[in-house]
This record gives sequence, structure tokens and C-alpha cells, in this order.
Amino acid sequence: MYPDPALTHRVEVFTGHALAPLPLAWDDSANWLWRTCDETPQLLKLARTHPAQDPFWQGVDRLFGFDRWRCPEALTRLAGALPTHLPLPPLPLTYLGALHQTPLWSLPWSDGAPARMGEVFAELLGSQLGHLHRETVSGWGHPLETVWTLSQWPRRAHDFLRRHPRCADWETLPDFPIPSRAVWCLPDLRADQFLCGATGWLWSDWEALVWAPLEFDLCVAELLITEGAERDAFVTAYRRQSPDVALGEYRQGMRALIWAMRLQGDIDWHILKSHPAWLM
Repeated sequence: MYPDPALTHRVEVFTGHALAPLPLAWDDSANWLWRTCDETPQLLKLARTHPAQDPFWQGVDRLFGFDRWRCPEALTRLAGALPTHLPLPPLPLTYLGALHQTPLWSLPWSDGAPARMGEVFAELLGSQLGHLHRETVSGWGHPLETVWTLSQWPRRAHDFLRRHPRCADWETLPDFPIPSRAVWCLPDLRADQFLCGATGWLWSDWEALVWAPLEFDLCVAELLITEGAERDAFVTAYRRQSPDVALGEYRQGMRALIWAMRLQGDIDWHILKSHPAWLM
């Protein structure tokens, strides 16, 4: 699916750039995309979904208190706040303004190929999360909006599930122990949000970054990696940077949140719940 030609024309008039529309990677992709037709091309991203209609962004707002529509310009400063010397450094994001109240951003164009999960990338991802998890942040939520203490996590997470439209899928709501600490986290983490280019690896899609419990971020990673060799590569790289964390008492609740936010797509709860528990 491509942006409508009329929408492309409006963005061209708004930005002053001739644009080449790009297809959506997923039916529920959060942004319309274009490449500028310049000597130094940019990738333009126009918000396509609003939290009121998007289960993922609605979950990010209701659980973590973050809505990119409320702070589209400030969002661009997050990359500079991340730990330095990441193995997968973020591409800078620039806010271009609002087109009919819809946020529009740009980032440098990269000819790199989207990453695919494999042993090499799993090792890089383990090192990336290990670096990110070395830096403890002041609470969970979002640095641009609201930050809560870890003691408030159990009630917030429980209330999020209790009010979820599909809460009847749980016979009983899971427990939520107080997390050990909070870290930078990308809830919608996927391999294709990273690019392998001529100059190395890049993090191209990080706009959903939040501050989350460490155990939540590790449970996201646990569901992302499926092959034994990839898991070994991830764990080995992660342990070079950060110590092991026990997920046992956290796993059921975190997976319920992941399912409710559709971070694994429209998957049956019983399938997600039974995914192998291979991390710590």
C-alpha cells in the first residue's frame, strides 16, 4: 500500500520537495513514508495512525503515558539522550511541522538493508540492550511526559489489563511484582527497525522509545528471538554488558501486557503465553 497521490502532493507543497512515495511495510504501519528526490535525500514520516484507532499507540499512551502527537518536536531530542557508543546508533530525527494537525518528521536517507534476525544480528541486539540496560533511569513512563516510581508499576499495569477490551481472555489477572529498575525500552522492537549500510549499522525507527521496567524489556526480547543459536548469541553479548535478571515471577504479567498491546501482532494469548522461557 502506498500513500494516496493527493496526500503526496500536499506533503510536496508543504515541504517544497519532490517526493517518491514508499510502500508500507505492514498493514498497521504507523507512518506514511516518502523519499525526497534531492542530492542528499531524506526519509519523510507522516503519522498515519492516532492512538484512538491504533492498539499499539493506544497501549503506549495508556500504560506508559506517552503520545507522540502531544510532543512531536520534543520527541526528536530522545536520540541525544540515549547512552553513547551504542553498537546500533540512532539516526537523528527532525520535526518538520504539522500538516493539517498531523506530525511530519524527517531523518537522513540510508541505502542500508533492513536487518534480519540471525546469529550476527542477535549478538548485536544483545550488546545493544546490554548497553542500554547499564543506564538506570529515574522511573518508568516517558521523559517527555510523566515518570512514575517503580512502586506504582503494579497498580498501573493491573489497571491497564483490567480495563482492556479483551480482559475476559484472562481467567485471572496476573500478578505484577515491583520491578528491579527502569531502563530505556523500545516496546515494538523488531529486526527491521535497524539498517545495515555501507558505513555500519543504524537504528532507524526508535520513536516509540519509553522508560520501562527492565523485566518488561527483556520479556519483549525473549519473544522476538526463536532459534537456539540466536538465543545463545544474544545472551553471550548481553552478559558482557549487563548481569542476568530473574524473569520468573515477572514473565506472565509482562507477556500479558505485550499481548494486550499487540506487540507480537494479532496472536492468540495461549500461543504467546506458551512461548519458551529461555532468558534468565
